[in-house]
Amino acid sequence: MNLITFGEPITVAFRKSAGGSTVTFEAGREYLLANSQIERLLKDENVQRKSYKISKADMRIPNFNVRAAKKGDRVLLYNGSGGYGDQIMTWPVAHLLAKFGFDVHILTDPGNNVCWWNFPWIKSLQTIPILWEHAKMFDHFCIFEAVINMDEHQDQGHPLDVMLNKIGIDPQTVTPEEKLVRPVFTYSETSALQGFKVTERKVALYQLASANPVRCYPPSDSAFLIQKIAEAFPDTHWLCLYDEFVPKAYAEMLNCKECKGTGMVPAADKGADEKATKTIQCPACGGTKYLAKNVEPFCAPNLRELWALTEHVSVVVSPDSMMVHVAGAFGTPCVGMWGPVSPERRTCYYKGHNAIFHREFCPHSPCFVYSAAFPKYCPPRPSARTTCDVLAGISPEEVIEMVKKVRR
Repeated sequence: MNLITFGEPITVAFRKSAGGSTVTFEAGREYLLANSQIERLLKDENVQRKSYKISKADMRIPNFNVRAAKKGDRVLLYNGSGGYGDQIMTWPVAHLLAKFGFDVHILTDPGNNVCWWNFPWIKSLQTIPILWEHAKMFDHFCIFEAVINMDEHQDQGHPLDVMLNKIGIDPQTVTPEEKLVRPVFTYSETSALQGFKVTERKVALYQLASANPVRCYPPSDSAFLIQKIAEAFPDTHWLCLYDEFVPKAYAEMLNCKECKGTGMVPAADKGADEKATKTIQCPACGGTKYLAKNVEPFCAPNLRELWALTEHVSVVVSPDSMMVHVAGAFGTPCVGMWGPVSPERRTCYYKGHNAIFHREFCPHSPCFVYSAAFPKYCPPRPSARTTCDVLAGISPEEVIEMVKKVRR
């Protein structure tokens, strides 16, 4: 954690796929920022010019331990170590603290606050950056800037257990049921995608990519896999998930190769007038525009509406990313395709998760790498590496067979 003071007012935008915030920093005030935020901000020359003082705040923040606190104390809980999956794995920590009698307040990165809506045992949601004077109003800071995201060694624990152990709770004393929390939705959130729930066809979710390219397939491989899955399950409509932060190539690779995603092709017979261009419905995709008639790229208009839909779908197919954890919270059947990270260290409390993991394809597996680039110890290849060998070892047939076993 860091404290920053600006000599002049400055406005900075923070963005994430589920939202963001624009913060105006008042001159002369002390603000608390996470390490990741400071690193990004200091790349901006305007920020560098207007900043006055920057200090590490870690030594100002006492370590939190449940044994050293008393019921009714205000606890500010923050997990800034990753994306939405990390927030989901933090829900049980917050719930347990509330059951212990603490007033639990959540500090989130901009865009992550939606992950915490509607929980009755959360007293308030705060967004970082936050005024230091505001932060000091809480009795305790339960801060996790990096739970296991910076840990690449083999003996790491489940992120939830690591957090519990860090604050003085023996993970072995917490039941598996207590290590799961279901999200709470409003009526509009559950009804917004009602059309997918009442269709005669089954609906399934396929996450095209993860936030980290090392943990998922490249666009062509991801599209090839969902094409094979869709062909194997013609009774199921596959929503292929992406957002604005996923490279455009993932959604574009789902376009029909014959019509290039238009749904129409030139007619073979142009008739008397050779200059006239007649078009007909593409026979390959039936006018649906995509590589299979039961495949649809889907950018959810609202993250929580997508989560609410997840409870009702037939199955989820996903790499190591958000949808694994959303499905796990509900117990929705999920087929997970795992690469650098061992699924036992992430999904052991998810009853509906079914992992495909071929650690035998890499001598370093699991390597637990979290960088966006392949590590230097990856086995050498004659050309540039685009896929983790452990992921590449998963065949479409394996995924299809697993889906057959677990789908509803």
